[in-house]
Amino acid sequence: MTKIRIERNSEWNNKARKIGIYIDGEKVGTINDGETQDYVVENGKHEVYAKIDWCRSQKIELNVAENETAILKLTGFKYGTWILPIIFGSMLLYFLGKNALNFDLNFLIWIMAITFLYPMYYITFGKNRYLILTEKK
Repeated sequence: MTKIRIERNSEWNNKARKIGIYIDGEKVGTINDGETQDYVVENGKHEVYAKIDWCRSQKIELNVAENETAILKLTGFKYGTWILPIIFGSMLLYFLGKNALNFDLNFLIWIMAITFLYPMYYITFGKNRYLILTEKK
């Protein structure tokens, strides 16, 4: 039996969302946070990608032989799990420094702005790289 197995990492930034799985341009199912799913396919070449709202992963071409299982790993965009903690940590340091310690920490506003703009790229111009789908060897 020829299969394509997709293993989705558990990440907090897309935890509550289901990601659609597309094989050869057709939606074959959805995958939840931390879940692994198998999709039975025919032998030969297949194009696989994942999609969430208007964002998606890059398309991967697979050549699956008979009785083989191709394993793909699905994750969010690079550094996506670090963005929110950096923003909240910077905000906490800013307000503690300004109100409790009377320090001028205006440079933290720039750090918060830059860390906020980073995911905005993946939601707009980089929408086809919001998810990362890689083949495990």
